[in-house]
Amino acid sequence: MSQFDRDLRESLRPRQPPADFAANVLARTREPEVRPPYRWRWLAVAAVILLMAGGITFIREQRRRAESEHAKQQLLMAFRITGSKVREMQSRLSAVQERIVYPRLNP
Repeated sequence: MSQFDRDLRESLRPRQPPADFAANVLARTREPEVRPPYRWRWLAVAAVILLMAGGITFIREQRRRAESEHAKQQLLMAFRITGSKVREMQSRLSAVQERIVYPRLNP
């Protein structure tokens, strides 16, 4: 028989529990259950992480809205400039057209 077999047989051999084993087990069942305090810490950490994620999302949304509002204002300004340039060109063209259709009569 090998050493491994002897160790295995020794570890699986039935043993008698200590004499006060039953009393110790019953005493532990009568003790109030004490929850470890670290559970609240984990909940607090999870809450902080969730709040930070929500805050970051809120800030990103606010920045996106501000950037889109800025882009909208720039687009409106470009439309105003384009409109004024188109009106200016229309007035120039109408002035040229008046000179061609209705030339001035110089005596």
